[in-house]
Amino acid sequence: MKRGPSVNLIRAFLTVVLLVPLASLHAAETPCPLVPSAGAVVYAPHPHFRWQREADVKIDEIHHIQIARDDQFADIGCEDRLEVVSRFVPVQALAPGHYAWRVRRGAGDWSPAVPFEVRAPEHSFTVRAGSDAATVARVLQDAATNCPAQVNFEPGTYTLAPPAGKSLATFTKVHDLVVDGHGARLVLAGTFLVLNDCQRVTLQNFTVTADRPGHTLVRIVKKDPASGRLVVKPEPGYDADVPRFFCMKDSGGSFLGCMDPEHHGRYLPGAGISARNATIVPAPDLSGAFLISPVKPAALDLCPVGAVAVVTAYHWQWVQMNRTEECTFSGVTVTDLPGAFCGGSRNSAKSYLACKVQRRSPSAYFGGHSACGSGRIGEWVEGCEFECLPDDGPAEQSFRQPIKGAEGPDGVLLGGSLATCPVRAGDRIALVNAKGGRGAAATVRAVTQAAQAVRVQLDRPLAALCAAIGHEAARGWQGVYLYCDAPGNEDFVYRHNRHIGGRGHGVKFNGTRALIADNHFENINGNAVLPGYTSEVSGHGARDIVISSNTIIRCGWTPIEVRSTSGLGGHLIIRGNRIGETRDAAIDIRGCTGVTIVGNEFSSSTAPAQGAWVIATDANDIRCAANRYPAGTPEYKLNIKSK
Repeated sequence: MKRGPSVNLIRAFLTVVLLVPLASLHAAETPCPLVPSAGAVVYAPHPHFRWQREADVKIDEIHHIQIARDDQFADIGCEDRLEVVSRFVPVQALAPGHYAWRVRRGAGDWSPAVPFEVRAPEHSFTVRAGSDAATVARVLQDAATNCPAQVNFEPGTYTLAPPAGKSLATFTKVHDLVVDGHGARLVLAGTFLVLNDCQRVTLQNFTVTADRPGHTLVRIVKKDPASGRLVVKPEPGYDADVPRFFCMKDSGGSFLGCMDPEHHGRYLPGAGISARNATIVPAPDLSGAFLISPVKPAALDLCPVGAVAVVTAYHWQWVQMNRTEECTFSGVTVTDLPGAFCGGSRNSAKSYLACKVQRRSPSAYFGGHSACGSGRIGEWVEGCEFECLPDDGPAEQSFRQPIKGAEGPDGVLLGGSLATCPVRAGDRIALVNAKGGRGAAATVRAVTQAAQAVRVQLDRPLAALCAAIGHEAARGWQGVYLYCDAPGNEDFVYRHNRHIGGRGHGVKFNGTRALIADNHFENINGNAVLPGYTSEVSGHGARDIVISSNTIIRCGWTPIEVRSTSGLGGHLIIRGNRIGETRDAAIDIRGCTGVTIVGNEFSSSTAPAQGAWVIATDANDIRCAANRYPAGTPEYKLNIKSK
């Protein structure tokens, strides 16, 4: 292994730092605890802790949090150390009792101790073994109207079919509710629970599956490149009604993907077919088989005869949340679901703790879907296992708002009303021109109701913003979007997770401040870590991210890829990761400013196709140092594309 030539930069940096007089260094601010506040009573088993972010803090500075069972901190119940973020969610539940917590920055002084109490909910309700859907719904509703409350399921299997097109239960503005499965198994035919404008709801200790799995398995038996036709036959033991899955009607998406025979759970790159572009009919010359067409020649070439393929469609998720805060999934295992672990949008500080998306047997190729999130405070995902996902792992999306028009020299109009608008005074936003992806940042001064719209007043003239993004306002606003950058998915944490097998990406992040650390990614078709992704839904860049100590094997063309189409993304530290079996490069930086890549280890049985381990395109202030890699391939290459 070779150490990069930039190690001299570190030595020079240390020399400069050591020569700085101590008197010129200002004392660091002490963090100030916010939540739980002194004397607070908490009913959630996994309380959310937050402290005021210091104005002068660096993203790689360590914050040390302690939670004790006494005010003198002689009996520490939980402690942790965190970079970047200003919050903490304990994976292990806190038993009812008296606690105190404190936090410090680096080796500085501890904050004042904050006493609080974890209390069991005052009202308890029981779901008896064997209860039907109507009974379960009634018990849940009784609890929701008597919060703080806890619902306890007796161990057993519950086969639940919600009313057609509805959820089993829907709650609005419910708070401090705990639903404990105690190991119960839910077999669902639709969404279990919808939460709207709720706070501090915990769902824990369930196993969840679908009455009809969200996928089927087929084998490719014939193909005809000349006519663009593919013939598949269901595998024994799997649903023979393949058209039910390969159909866009009443689904959010449907596709077929061929599986890699050598690396379980990994899809063959490019060997996928979407129901958006092809139809399925019974094969005329083979009983029980189905003909899919038209299929592009490039995809057919990558679909070998004899290969197995997963066919899946998106339908429903077991829980849906909208505009909901500090809700937690703990110890929940899902498998075979035809939709996301949790759906919905604009949910702040949602947590997944020690949860699993799991295949039903070691030989299965489908575990289930993960979840997308969007909120002012990001998700906390820790200690989870994701197996054989047919799409992306956890994905944090930005708030994207189409612009209806302009009003005055510094105001834009958005659809909707103040009650539904996610943008608030003080938020940092970006205007992004979809044509070319150029963006410009501004701060919101005021948000007011206008006639059939919401007026967002900015701290910069629209003329200057339009010039920066290459847009002529006189031509209208189609294709120009307003993104809420901050607060937006702030303080996202994804650590100590294991993701094996997947068709999409590992973890995707758009927002500000993220810690992605100590995870294991393997056999994933897309990137393992993708901050600053773009899509038809949202995203133009991400900032203030630490990607640290992850193990990544056979993931994507570039296992870690950081994108910013607008050029507003950057300020990242990529440190101490172990990246093996790369294709194009180990790390790819696009359109970002300020990225430190240090102490990583790169290895591969084939040399990176891009000719270097780290590729940067239209990027600035990229620093590589002390990385280890085989000799023969350069550490770093900068590409400049003409715009």
